[in-house]
Amino acid sequence: MDLDLFAIAVLLTLAGLYMLEAALASAPVQELPRRVLKPARTALERAWLAEPVQVFMRQLLSARQRRASRWRWDLEGR
Repeated sequence: MDLDLFAIAVLLTLAGLYMLEAALASAPVQELPRRVLKPARTALERAWLAEPVQVFMRQLLSARQRRASRWRWDLEGR
């Protein structure tokens, strides 16, 4: 790998981290009143609060299965 490309990648990464840190430092802290924050109402909301990664993966697999079933149907029609 060319050292010039590596140096440019490091410089861009550091510049991006600096900009992110500056944006976080200048962002105002917001405190929401309790009436705005409501407890989870459905089973999906409770699951999302408890284990968001597992819920996301289940939703992703479900979407892939639905898309795969439609793909097979498309191929049969041709």
